[in-house]
Amino acid sequence: MAAKTEDRHYEEAHLAMVQTVIKQELKAKKAFFARLNALLKQERKDIWEDGPRFADSFASAVILNQQLSGLRNTELSVGYNRRAIKKLQKMRKTPYFARIDFREIREHGTPTTEKIYIGISTLLDEEGQPLIYDWRAPVASMFYDYELGPAEYRCEVGVIGGEITRKRQYKIEDGRLIYMFDCNVKIDDEILQEILSQHSDEKMRAIVTSIQREQNRVIRNEEHPVVLVQGAAGSGKTSIALHRAAYYLYKERDRITSKNILIFSPNQLFADYISNVLPELGEEMVRCTTFQDLVEPLLPPGLSVEDRHNQLEFTLTTDGNAEDRLREEKIYLQTTPEFLALIDNYQKYLTARGRPFSDLQFEGEMILRKEELRALYDESYAYLPLKKRLVQLQRRAFFLLRPITARKIKEYAQRLAEENHQLAAAEIKARSRLVVHKKLQPVRTAIRAWSDLDPFQLYRELFANQELLAKMAAGRFPSATLNRLRQAILKTLSANHLFYEDLAPFLYFRGKIEGFPKFPEIKHLIIDEAQDYTLFHYRIIQELFPTATLTILGDPNQTIHPRQYRSSFAEIEAVFAARNPQTFTLNKSYRSTREITAFTSALLAEPTIDATGINRPGPKPLVTAVTDPKLLVPALASRIRTLSAAGFSSLAVIGKTARQCQAVYERLKALVPIRLLTKEEKTLAGGPVIIPSYLAKGLEFDAVIICDCSREVYRSPEERSILYTVCTRALHQLFLYHTGELSPLLTQVNPDLYARSVYPE
Repeated sequence: MAAKTEDRHYEEAHLAMVQTVIKQELKAKKAFFARLNALLKQERKDIWEDGPRFADSFASAVILNQQLSGLRNTELSVGYNRRAIKKLQKMRKTPYFARIDFREIREHGTPTTEKIYIGISTLLDEEGQPLIYDWRAPVASMFYDYELGPAEYRCEVGVIGGEITRKRQYKIEDGRLIYMFDCNVKIDDEILQEILSQHSDEKMRAIVTSIQREQNRVIRNEEHPVVLVQGAAGSGKTSIALHRAAYYLYKERDRITSKNILIFSPNQLFADYISNVLPELGEEMVRCTTFQDLVEPLLPPGLSVEDRHNQLEFTLTTDGNAEDRLREEKIYLQTTPEFLALIDNYQKYLTARGRPFSDLQFEGEMILRKEELRALYDESYAYLPLKKRLVQLQRRAFFLLRPITARKIKEYAQRLAEENHQLAAAEIKARSRLVVHKKLQPVRTAIRAWSDLDPFQLYRELFANQELLAKMAAGRFPSATLNRLRQAILKTLSANHLFYEDLAPFLYFRGKIEGFPKFPEIKHLIIDEAQDYTLFHYRIIQELFPTATLTILGDPNQTIHPRQYRSSFAEIEAVFAARNPQTFTLNKSYRSTREITAFTSALLAEPTIDATGINRPGPKPLVTAVTDPKLLVPALASRIRTLSAAGFSSLAVIGKTARQCQAVYERLKALVPIRLLTKEEKTLAGGPVIIPSYLAKGLEFDAVIICDCSREVYRSPEERSILYTVCTRALHQLFLYHTGELSPLLTQVNPDLYARSVYPE
């Protein structure tokens, strides 16, 4: 129901009052910031001028350290105030977007109704009372979770119950009230429809004004250290992850900053696409990286590694020759739970075997018996991985060797003094040390050799030894299959190279042998496109970030790798079973029109998630048959010109592979302005682009053109999810072109769900 006309005067007056407070606060903040900045410059100048003389004494060094500590505190204050000013500047344009009137139930006294205005940040009046509540505040959760009527929220004092008597939404731009209306929680309300109907741009936007109930449950979940979200295309998974990061930064603001949150993104292009969301919410953007970029510095020097994009390009362009089929089989087998079990068996075998210990003696004196060494290895240090157990044994041996060494030096010095009365005490001591250390050298060398392990060579030995590999496989693979796999992996390792499918298994094995490095500074980890990772990746992530909370998001229907084993969310959840994980499923898609959603859903033979769209109408997807292959590029150019003239600035031509995109681009660029996006790109600018399928993941565009969906391009059932993924990138309009016979993946779709045309007409 639209808000009554008389309410508008009240709301405009309230907005004006809030704007006055914001302006006053902004003025005070800017003045304070100027003083802080001047102080910072002076402190830097003082340290620069006084630094050289502070190096003369210990007391001066203490003074310098105090000055440096003060400088760091001032720098932190400057940064905090700079962010506060930016937040207020955003609030000046749009101070709030919603209001709820909440009547709290009280045991004593008359219930009072509070008008709760909700925005991206808290604003207090002169008396310290909230004029605006941060959307992340406990009381604000009721706006997302409840309709009119009974409602409650949980805060530090417990659960507060009451009744929502009004829900109102606003559109405020540049400090002006554009419109407002009273509403209820329902998916296809007016504001949500308006937001979703807008044209996209090159950056993802915050969804704080349109968070839905099921999304809010995920964003605010604090009960489970590991939250998994499997959601349909367009269900807002990435937005949820970023708003969840913002929620952590609010709830844990005394403990974490943006530097303590990490996002695993599919590529740098995607990282740029999402880079505006947190700043829109008044927070600093967190660090984004790919899994490969994070772990490659951990690899031994001299080892070359294929990147994931090249692996995908291989699988999508192979001509099916015998060598390529072997590589495809290798990719699948190395990503299976069976291969993970094989590697686990091998590292357990090596760990149980340990070293062939012998008695550790020096000049007939027993230091450690082999039985003692074995007991320490098997029992006292059993909590450690193989190499760290051996390092602990070394420390124990050297510890026991110290008193023996000191006694031997003393004994030798006494003999030397008795034999030669002319030697000075200092020379006797020096000679004694030299002789004893020389005699001890073989013992020390033997001890140091205990931990002399090369994980890469141990890994290679597994595949060089056919009998050992068969034993570790324990019948999980047919012998002929296992031998083909063995030879393929051995060939790769012998060249000091890792294909992408080799990277995670080797890193996992190495970590199990040597111990995994830790990233304790990361308090929260977000993993987007969860379906692209294997169980090896999740096992490694579990070890690298043992204390971090995790948000893992993905859509099994968008698994674009046609050869990789597809891990289910149940298998992923099992990896984190000890950390109380919780899986949420999001079926509602907010991205595309109902026509595009119906069409893309029909592409899936057996969808893992049954998506339902919102009631936002639009034209049906258009499938165009190009009568002559030579006319495909002119047909694409014609469509781009039409869409550009209609105001579509966010427009993507999506090819299956980088090779296909390059070929089309070379001809298309002479006909229309267009930009080719490759794996090296780090920014997503506006205007028409041409992009391969695996780089388009996670992105969205006003209009999408599938440049060729012929039988020759999308021919196998394994490629169904690729076609589904690229089609679901479209917000408003979807166009599919083909030359020759249409892909069988499309002929199975009900023709009533799309329109047909021919080019040229």
